[in-house]
Amino acid sequence: MTVDPRKAALDDLFRAVSALAPHLHSADDLATLSRLRTEVARLASPGSPSSPGLHNFDPTRFQRLIDLTGPALAGTLLLQLADDLDRCRTLALTGAEDLNWDALRESSHILISLAGSVGALSLQAMAETLNTAAHGQDATGTRQLTPGLVAELDALIALVRATPAPDARVE
Repeated sequence: MTVDPRKAALDDLFRAVSALAPHLHSADDLATLSRLRTEVARLASPGSPSSPGLHNFDPTRFQRLIDLTGPALAGTLLLQLADDLDRCRTLALTGAEDLNWDALRESSHILISLAGSVGALSLQAMAETLNTAAHGQDATGTRQLTPGLVAELDALIALVRATPAPDARVE
């Protein structure tokens, strides 16, 4: 098995940027961190026709989740996932608008898990950054991060809604 040196280097860079997150607190630093994550994600995935708007999306994770659920429950999973993502979107938007730190922490915490589970890696990284900003009650950083996070979240919601459930018929 040959390791792609470019992919390995980008993976290392992504881990390094993520390791830096807990040590940054100012709005400018958090905004820079968000841009770094976005750029690393862009370099790692220069665009995928199956996932417009998602900068770093691993479709194999998403498919594996659907496969693990099985055809009988995959439709329910997709509906619940779309509902949960919609709820995170609403909480993030209202939380950022009202500077409701509890709502922002809740939405970002849930989104970290959901995005990671479905392979939306850049969205997961943005949610981690938003969570850090919310814990630090960083109003400027929160407002700077929210538009990009919501754009990726909208793309993921659209992808989930457009995904057909596998056929549950038993033959």
